[in-house]
Amino acid sequence: MIEITLAVGLLATALLPVLMLTLRSTQQTFAMEQHLMASQFAAGILDRYLSMPFKASADAILSESFPKKVFDTEAFSEASSADGAFSETLKRTFRDFEYEVTVSKPPLANELSEMFKITVNVNWPANPGAPPTRQFSLNAVKFNENP
Repeated sequence: MIEITLAVGLLATALLPVLMLTLRSTQQTFAMEQHLMASQFAAGILDRYLSMPFKASADAILSESFPKKVFDTEAFSEASSADGAFSETLKRTFRDFEYEVTVSKPPLANELSEMFKITVNVNWPANPGAPPTRQFSLNAVKFNENP
């Protein structure tokens, strides 16, 4: 009986580093997945505003109130209305993600009619249900096509 207990104890001691490595790898994979999703969402929002005309882009950003939940956007409401595992995964994954879009004016007053900077910040918690602690930021300069 003591031999079996000793063998189980040695086996557990030998496997403990492998189990801890597996747990850490899973946590890192989950964190990278969230970071990748936040970056793709930020790129999509930024592309939407960059594709608009100069004046309409600034007006659209300034007319909205931020921060907003990522899941409240039109693209996600369409995807979540579909039945199936994909919509459930989207709801679970993005439930705590928030985003904010800001416009920064150029330092020189004469450049105001020529360009402005758009910043998209996506915030999410490291652990579900916690306050947002992670952030991804993406910037671009919007130039006036018809100065």
